[in-house]
Amino acid sequence: EGGPHGVWPPLWGLPAAALAASALLSAGRVGALVSYYGAPLEVYSQVYSEVSAALSSRADDSPLRVCSGKEWYRYPSSFFLPPGATPAFYRAGFDGLLPSPFSAPPPDGSRAIHAHFNDGNRDEPAAYTSEDRCDVIVDLELPGDAAPRSRAGWHVWARRPFLDADRSPSWSRALYVPWLTAGRNVYANYSVLGRQPLMVMLHGSV
Repeated sequence: EGGPHGVWPPLWGLPAAALAASALLSAGRVGALVSYYGAPLEVYSQVYSEVSAALSSRADDSPLRVCSGKEWYRYPSSFFLPPGATPAFYRAGFDGLLPSPFSAPPPDGSRAIHAHFNDGNRDEPAAYTSEDRCDVIVDLELPGDAAPRSRAGWHVWARRPFLDADRSPSWSRALYVPWLTAGRNVYANYSVLGRQPLMVMLHGSV
């Protein structure tokens, strides 16, 4: 007897409990995506302002190359780069087909097909640029990578924590639970690296 004085709770309590559990799980998952994996959007937002200032201080009109390697698939959009900056890709462990710039003016830009496009995800060497030609690199620095570029002539412009999934427990990387999951997870640096120190790029040689 499910009345207010019965033994069992009212039947409406079951869907309410299910809805509350679903809402909590959804909030935990959304929190995990934003907290653990939000670094690319954060650093590219910062790249826009820093590269804009660097371009305004350059003596020539040459484009500034913003490069990514193994993190190419997290490059959000060219809208995150100011006019005068060019996205580029360098070799860093990926051997498939990379995105390419639109090759025709509107409205045909998205319909034009590059000659090197293929349906086998085969590598195209012309899609890569040499790392030596990059002015800025955006990269995830994992423990198994080579020595940080900051030790070899690169300078750190920005860093944000990014979840290292291989070294974090599956349950804590799947959901964000305040005061519980942060201490269980392991993070790597999602970094913006420049050829010159940031202050020199912004204010000229010192």
